[in-house]
Amino acid sequence: MTFTPPEHIPKQPVFDLLALTGSSKGSPSPPSLRDAPYQCPVNRGSLAIALALRHIGLSGRKEVLVPAYHCGAMIEPILAEGGIPIFYRIRADTTVDLEDMARRRTPATRVVLVPHFFGFLQPLQAVRAWCDAHDLILIEDCAHAFFGETEGCPVGTQGDYAIGSTWKFFPLNEGGCLVSFRHPLNTIKTRAPSLSEELKAVVNTLEYASTYGRLGSFNALFKKYFFTSRTGWSNASGQNRLPSLRPTNLETLRLRKISFPPPFHSGFDPKRTTLSGSLWARWVTEKIFPFLHRRKKDGKNYQTLLEASVNLPGCHPLFPHLPEGIVPHVFPLVMDQPLAVFGKLKFAGVPIIRFGEFLWDKMEKGTCPISEDYSRRIFSIPLPPKPAKNMN
Repeated sequence: MTFTPPEHIPKQPVFDLLALTGSSKGSPSPPSLRDAPYQCPVNRGSLAIALALRHIGLSGRKEVLVPAYHCGAMIEPILAEGGIPIFYRIRADTTVDLEDMARRRTPATRVVLVPHFFGFLQPLQAVRAWCDAHDLILIEDCAHAFFGETEGCPVGTQGDYAIGSTWKFFPLNEGGCLVSFRHPLNTIKTRAPSLSEELKAVVNTLEYASTYGRLGSFNALFKKYFFTSRTGWSNASGQNRLPSLRPTNLETLRLRKISFPPPFHSGFDPKRTTLSGSLWARWVTEKIFPFLHRRKKDGKNYQTLLEASVNLPGCHPLFPHLPEGIVPHVFPLVMDQPLAVFGKLKFAGVPIIRFGEFLWDKMEKGTCPISEDYSRRIFSIPLPPKPAKNMN
C-alpha cells in the first residue's frame, strides 16, 4: 500500500478564482518561454523532449549528452526515441562542466541537453559556441525555469529548442511546451486531447484548488463532491483508511513496509508523445500569465526562506544569493543528514521535492560525485504563488 502524508503547503501553484477577476495592468513581463516565435503546446515537458528529438531526427548519430544529475523525465524520452544517454559532470553550482562534456563527445554525439536546475539559469553562451563548433543540437531544458534571463540572454534563447513544464508555474495539473527561437515547429503534428482528457484536466485542477480553499463560495460544494466520489471509489474497491503513521526517518518508513513509487520512473508515456496540451491548460496559462509573472519575478518567497535558513543547523541553501533576472522554481536546501530528517519533515506536512532522487541505474557509478551527492542530500521547498486576493 502507499501512504502519502497530507501537505499543509501546496507543492505546486493552486488555481484561484480571484486571479481571474484581477487587472492585468502593471510592469512589463520578464522574459519567458512565451516569447518564443515558435510554440508547440504538449501535455507534459518530458513529451516535449521526445518531440524535439523526433523533430531533429537522430539517424546514425544517436548519443545525447545529458547531466549526471537528472530525473527519469529527462532520460526516458531519449530512450523512447532510440537515443543513447551519455552523462557529463556538473559543478557544485550545478553549471555544466564543459571540459568533461568535451571529453565525452564522440562522432556519434548529436544532441546536448542542458537543464536550468531549480530555476537558476545556466550561463549557456560558452556551451552554445561549443555546440556550434561541433555541429551539435542544444536542447535547453527549462522545466524548472519558465521565466528569467542571465548574461543578457532570456530563457530559452540559447538552445535550438527549449522545453517547459507549464504545470510547475501555472495552476494546472498538466501542461508543457516545446518552443524555439531558431527553428519553425509547424511540421510537428500533435493530436488534440479527447473530451474525457479535457474534462480530467479541469476536474483535477479544481480538486487540488478545493483542497486549499481557493474556490470561494464553491469550495464547500467541490470538496463535498470530491470527497464523496473518492470515498465511494474506496469503499467499492475494498480499501480502508490507512493507519496514522508518524515515523522519524526514512528507514522507519521502510521497516513499516510502506510502499514507494517505483524508482526512477517519471510517468513518461511514449504513446502520449504527440498529445497536445488541453484547451483548459492553454486558457488558464493565457488568463493567469499577466498576474503570475508579477508574483514570480520579485523573488520574495525565495528571499524569505533564504533568511529563515541562515541559522538552521544541519543544512545550507544551495544558492545563498538570488541573482538579478533569476526566477527560481523552488528553494533547494543541502541537508547534512537527509535520512534523519526526511520522515520528520514529510510527516509534519512539509512539501518536499527531491529532484534526481533516483539516478538511472545504468549510469556508471562515480561518473559525477557531485550529482550522486546532490541526489541524496538536496531537498527542495516549493515556491508557489500566494492567493490572488492581494494582487492589485
